[in-house]
Amino acid sequence: MAHENYQDGVLRERWDDVTRMYTWWDALGIQMGTRPFTAEENARVDETAAQVQQEQNKSTIETNLQQDYLNMQAIEAQTNADLRADPSQELKDIARAVRRLSRMALENYDGTD
Repeated sequence: MAHENYQDGVLRERWDDVTRMYTWWDALGIQMGTRPFTAEENARVDETAAQVQQEQNKSTIETNLQQDYLNMQAIEAQTNADLRADPSQELKDIARAVRRLSRMALENYDGTD
């Protein structure tokens, strides 16, 4: 992503978050220089990237919770005999669902599991 500043229709500044480079131009549009991001600029990009990642993780958790709901319905529909025969997968499904519910309750989106 790049953040750009125009003056009178002329590109004057660009902060390129991918390359982490800042470039500036004069009023005629002639490139005057480029430099790596400062510590403050890097921190801003890192913070933005972390926020985007957390939003993506939250969305993934919400999607997975929809499937967890269906999984819980399927577990509940099983007979006790079927559950006693091999409950390992059901226990894992429940543990994953509880972990995701905990993430949502705590608003902890540093992961999706």
